[in-house]
Amino acid sequence: MGCIVRPMSHHDLLDRAQTGPSAADPVALARFERLIEIVESLGSCVLALSGGIDSSFLLAVAAPLLGERCLALTGDSAAVPAWDRADAAAVAGEANRHGTGWRTIPTKELDDPRYARNPRSRCYFCKLELYGAATAIANAEGYAWVVDGTNASDTQRLDRPGMTAAAELGVRSPLAEAGITKEQLRLLARSIGVDGWDRPASACLASRVPFGEVITAGRLRRVEAAELALRALGFRQVRVRDFGRHARVEVEADELPGLERQSAAVRARLDELGFESWSQAAYAGTGAGDSPNAR
Repeated sequence: MGCIVRPMSHHDLLDRAQTGPSAADPVALARFERLIEIVESLGSCVLALSGGIDSSFLLAVAAPLLGERCLALTGDSAAVPAWDRADAAAVAGEANRHGTGWRTIPTKELDDPRYARNPRSRCYFCKLELYGAATAIANAEGYAWVVDGTNASDTQRLDRPGMTAAAELGVRSPLAEAGITKEQLRLLARSIGVDGWDRPASACLASRVPFGEVITAGRLRRVEAAELALRALGFRQVRVRDFGRHARVEVEADELPGLERQSAAVRARLDELGFESWSQAAYAGTGAGDSPNAR
């Protein structure tokens, strides 16, 4: 383990925010100060670290304030994309400088037929598994709270059954409690020096499978391999929706011409993975089951 740096104070974090890009947003700064107060008041916590920017930002605040009284926890699941696992490891390594630990735990949501059947409530069963494991660790090891990276923008959406599981298990969401939106979160993350503050939105690989179609580990691995191949071609935001024999490839609207230019390479890789046909569409920010894109 490297040298542990001195704990940062409430004012250290605020100073960073007040001298960075977020200085121009007084509402974001006020909410950030409230976030710091909430995190300090936790005393100790197990923090669910997915590798996305939301939980990464929360850890970047909690680690310097709580040090070893914070434990980051990442689920080891076939549904977690390789890039999220890598991002979780990177941000956990930075948090370790403050004495904050990191642990990965195997989750077994794929063994739960309620999850594998892929209903609209799928995320509820996933979070019930993850947060249940986190709560057991918190209780056994004396951490006061389990917290997650849900932000205030998330609470305005109606498609988050995982939030119901969090509420049932008493999981707290400091970002949402402080009123910090996704846009404000990115601005604040940039100001306090969080790497990847502008990383694309990510989601579990199960979101690539239309509701009602069975989720298997093999299907998730195929989607991950397809998206890794497209990322290697230079596309930053990628979704490969799995319709069995057909794949719908989604990238940002301004990258669609590039996708068309590289269609031969895309087709070759998708063929190798067992897709017999494919179509392209602009990324719409929803899962396969709710996308406005035609199949």
